[in-house]
Amino acid sequence: MDFNAGQRLNLPLNPSLSSATIRGQNFPEQNFSKTVTFEEALIVVDDLVFTKIGRRLSEAEITVLKGTWNDCDYEEIAENSPYSLNYLQRRLAPQLWDVLSATIGNGERVYKKNLRNFLELVTHKKYHTQPPLNAKQVTPADNSLQIIGQPPDISSFYGRVQELADLEELVTKQRCISLIGVPGVGKSALAAKLIATLSIKSQPRFDYFFWKSVSHAPLVQDLVSELIEQIQTVEPSLNFPEYTQGRITVLIKQLQSRRCLLVLDEFDALFQKNNFEQRLEYETFFRRLLEDQHQSCLLLTGRVFPNEFDSLIRAKRSIQYLKIKGLDADAAMQLLAAQGLTNPQKCHELIKTYSGNPLELETVGERINYFFGGSTEIFFENQTTFVSSELEAMLDKMFTQVLNKIQKQIMIYLANEIASNSQSISFIKLLTNVNQRYKASLSTSELVKALEKLERLSLLESIKHPITKEITFTLQPVIKKYILTDPQGLVHSSDTLPTLAIAS
Repeated sequence: MDFNAGQRLNLPLNPSLSSATIRGQNFPEQNFSKTVTFEEALIVVDDLVFTKIGRRLSEAEITVLKGTWNDCDYEEIAENSPYSLNYLQRRLAPQLWDVLSATIGNGERVYKKNLRNFLELVTHKKYHTQPPLNAKQVTPADNSLQIIGQPPDISSFYGRVQELADLEELVTKQRCISLIGVPGVGKSALAAKLIATLSIKSQPRFDYFFWKSVSHAPLVQDLVSELIEQIQTVEPSLNFPEYTQGRITVLIKQLQSRRCLLVLDEFDALFQKNNFEQRLEYETFFRRLLEDQHQSCLLLTGRVFPNEFDSLIRAKRSIQYLKIKGLDADAAMQLLAAQGLTNPQKCHELIKTYSGNPLELETVGERINYFFGGSTEIFFENQTTFVSSELEAMLDKMFTQVLNKIQKQIMIYLANEIASNSQSISFIKLLTNVNQRYKASLSTSELVKALEKLERLSLLESIKHPITKEITFTLQPVIKKYILTDPQGLVHSSDTLPTLAIAS
């Protein structure tokens, strides 16, 4: 259920009430407008943000807004809140100013010193007839850069500076970009952050931004129809043909008439159906979007890069996929610090264990705070590796529906070997030992194909020696933990029983 700012803070919605009636005691009263209260301004800007990007202001963002309204510096705001100074000032505030610049800035940058002027003006436009005398004469944003759909919340976004820079360049060169990675690594958040960044550019690359989740795997004709209907909010005059290919033609014309950035979140779900005809229809759909001329860009997020796209890459179509990995050490440290975990050595161990995966780090951070009183020291005295429910669900599906017998055997063998000697495994050792253990006759080409598939699925990682160039393979600790514990009994099927005693 969605609540606006007034409901979340139990604020009265009547703008005639004075701010003193409901103002919190954490911040000193300084220079409050006689005609606009913070509570009025908060309700207005929260609604504007929701209209612009499809989410409400977070509690931390409201904390910064209230402290800024009261002319407090970041140190005062942090002291009177549950959040750290570093998190509020260096992580949350810059992103908040980005959002507000796009929402109420009218082409100008909103920041701490001018925030109150902008808030007073938009509030007066909502509740009053005349602007306040002390307000800077600016007007709210004209919303010429619309974001249609509901991107995920990015109020807690960390790092990804280089990835964002690369994506900003790629969207000007490629017609299709695919972000691939394991659950929780931040693909959707990165795409949402890109939209937020591009939407406030003074010379924008796109006219409109569209966000569409396709995790429910709609039929091609249904998806195309939904996209046309969304874009027709800005191009209402286009016709709506009866047949799928005609509708795709209409969609392409829309992408030609307006520069659009269209995000399809979790797009790999479209190719996970067993219906061959539907998969073929989607392959044709994406081929047309890539081959027909237009100035728009398609941004796809998913866990796996579908095989159907291989032919498009070989044909040198305007498509590129990026494998998204975990956060770098600095960004991951900031994420953990925001959760109150500050021991550098222990936090670095957590980052290594969870490969910088934001969701996995948030999950372990929440459990450390709940069960271990926020002490990483106590946690490491009773150390374990947690597997998030999202990652476990993905691995359950892989071992029951995706991986074949050889791929499962490779995963189990790697988990046992790495658990025993903590070293990555060479290709030759894999070929020899997998055959010996399973009394199989696995050929070199079969092993190569299996390893390529596993790496493509982000289930294993390859390491190239800088001098010898030899390739070795390893598993992330969370994936190794899943295989060794086999929580649902799905890993060790009848064709892998010889390793059951070792893996248990």
